[in-house]
Amino acid sequence: MAAVSLSSRCAPRASASARAERTGREPLRPLPAWRTKTTEVPTAPSSEVALALGGGGLLGVAASGRRLPRRRAQSGQADVQQAQQQAVLDFIEEVGAGKYQVQQALLLACFFFSEAAELDVISPLTTAWRLEWALVTDQVALLASVGYFGFAAGTLLSGLLGDQFGRRVPILVGYIGVIIGSWGMWGAASPLIVGVFRAVTGFSVGIGVPASLTMVAEIAPASSRAQLLSVCYAAIAFGALYADLGLYLYLPDLKSGDWRSLCAWSAIPAALALPIALLELEDTPVFHMLKGDTANVSRVLAKMAERNGRSVTWRPPPMPPRSASTGAASPSGNTEVVWQSFQASRLPLLGSAVLDFTYNFTGFGCGYFFPLIISELAEGAPLPPVGELVLANLLAFPALYLAYQALQSRYGYKEILIFGGLLEIVAVACLLVSGVPLLPVLGIFLLKLTMVTYSQTVSTVKAELFPSLIRVSALSISGTCGRLGALIAPALIEETRGDPGSPDEFRVFLSLLAFVLVVATVFGVSLVPETKGKSMT
Repeated sequence: MAAVSLSSRCAPRASASARAERTGREPLRPLPAWRTKTTEVPTAPSSEVALALGGGGLLGVAASGRRLPRRRAQSGQADVQQAQQQAVLDFIEEVGAGKYQVQQALLLACFFFSEAAELDVISPLTTAWRLEWALVTDQVALLASVGYFGFAAGTLLSGLLGDQFGRRVPILVGYIGVIIGSWGMWGAASPLIVGVFRAVTGFSVGIGVPASLTMVAEIAPASSRAQLLSVCYAAIAFGALYADLGLYLYLPDLKSGDWRSLCAWSAIPAALALPIALLELEDTPVFHMLKGDTANVSRVLAKMAERNGRSVTWRPPPMPPRSASTGAASPSGNTEVVWQSFQASRLPLLGSAVLDFTYNFTGFGCGYFFPLIISELAEGAPLPPVGELVLANLLAFPALYLAYQALQSRYGYKEILIFGGLLEIVAVACLLVSGVPLLPVLGIFLLKLTMVTYSQTVSTVKAELFPSLIRVSALSISGTCGRLGALIAPALIEETRGDPGSPDEFRVFLSLLAFVLVVATVFGVSLVPETKGKSMT
């Protein structure tokens, strides 16, 4: 069939005239030379791929040794690559979720545990540094924000590492950096050194998050992604309690104490998780297929089927041809194809960035704000401040249950984001109202219960939204916009904080928080498509 098709297409002009007589149509006129000028690349013969695709079309021409325009060659390679990735995703759907996915999710959850153990102690540590070195407001704001600046930089770099070297690499780098940064703060002799290692720690925490979300999305069937992501969010809740235990041991009043031991305490989870991840954490078969590494694709998928107890055999589809000018068949290194993918995803990426900024500004801003407000509300209470903080963090577990039920409900992710955003706006309004003693407590509880649902839904949507070719990079760009919210919130709280105990102490921060939530609910949600139950690309 391929030979017939090619011979007819390459026949002399008389053949075209004969066809015109049979059909009653005039033969096509040749285009002028300026209309036919293209940049061409040679394509090597590949009869196997041509026959696999029916012998015609782009790869059928490639099998004949003809020369193709560059754009058509890139498009053909991208089409074949997408078909191969879809074959991998179809196999994962057939194998289903099981022991393999749970084991990998637990290994990824260790990173989220380490993240919470680091980030939940920033506010008390900053207060302790203020007292030890008599820092002024600007210095405190800088120390509070420098960790989040590193967080943003690490999130951005994660895309480069994750899409080029694998989803596993940023996670391992993150563990190593957390250990170095935490122990560097433990031995720091000045605020400058503390700030440098605080930035290293934030960078290391940020670098692993986009890769972790991508790994969850790429190893799980569509119906199980939200559940596996719930494992990671449960690890965040346990990590927060681990941080609270460290605060109870070393900074019980959330202000002063042995802050150096607290820094070392927060490094222990990463130190324990690193060797386990080195041995057991696998890169995703989707990434291996992007790189044309069929041996590792077969190995990982066979391991997945075996651990899940499924007798399913992976049969790799044919690989696209290699060419002298484009090198490997994978388009992952092709700038033009990557740019086209980003252009096609620009509006969802903008919406994702808005939602990311909102959940980071809310989550990390409140994470910094809660210990401050709780230490004031706890004055004269039977529980010490750290006890009040533990009670607030225990709300993460019913919040996880609510998030799980919401994500498994018949409602779409966009509807959940709208409803969750409205509830958070109500909670912020409770915190803004002064003169009613119970309203601030109600606002804290309501925020703790709804933030998990909101952030987990945003993370689930992001992980499913972008093509695999640019997934980690797109998540990194979106996540970096989010980390700007995490960077701004603590500095904003310190710079605009009013007199302690006054009704206006945190009014500027809370007012901006309400505004950000309104923008995300109205604008951000409208830009992202509904991804619930949809197949990834």
